[in-house]
Amino acid sequence: MAITYDLDGLNIDFEGIRRKDGVHFVQFLRELSIRCREEGLILSVDNYPPNSGNRYYDYKEQGIVADYVIIMGYDEHFAGSDVAGSVASIGYVRNGIEKTLEEVPAEKVINAVPFYTRLWHTDNNGKLSSSALGMNTAAKTVANNGATPEWSEEAGQYYAEFNNADGFYQVWLEEEASIEEKAKLLKEYGLAGIASWRLGYEKNEIWDVILKYVN
Repeated sequence: MAITYDLDGLNIDFEGIRRKDGVHFVQFLRELSIRCREEGLILSVDNYPPNSGNRYYDYKEQGIVADYVIIMGYDEHFAGSDVAGSVASIGYVRNGIEKTLEEVPAEKVINAVPFYTRLWHTDNNGKLSSSALGMNTAAKTVANNGATPEWSEEAGQYYAEFNNADGFYQVWLEEEASIEEKAKLLKEYGLAGIASWRLGYEKNEIWDVILKYVN
């Protein structure tokens, strides 16, 4: 289909691969890379930030056979997390980049940034839950509840909290300033570029920020 429609390339996003299948996933990428090179297609692969539990994705081999290795630099705290926290604090993002660069050349590494955040709710019984919000919706939620975001140097983003009748709310916002902090790492580490999840969740102004660092 990529050949038929004259696409630029293929992005492989296989998540939740079992350890025993890691070797087969990597072999799939090897074989796919050959056909992509023959057809002039760019091959990129999405990955979790490296940790001791996902080494079988074989980042080093991916860095050899793929054109780009993309770090999904988000989901630091996710829907099932048992504590509230940032989706992508600057320290988490930096660590993911540095770990990837131990095995993949910088000119092949792309860091993906989140265009969403999570609104964390602790109800009056102490039960924690969260919901994913796009940038504009998150900002409106904070404003509508009279909260004032404050910059967190540790997180590299604005944090806000508020109470109402059904409990306590927390949010680590993604917006122009937080995305710029992440985009600065592109230049600091000499990375190939920026990716994102997902289109439609961002403020329009985010593109002005990103273009400062990819042009």
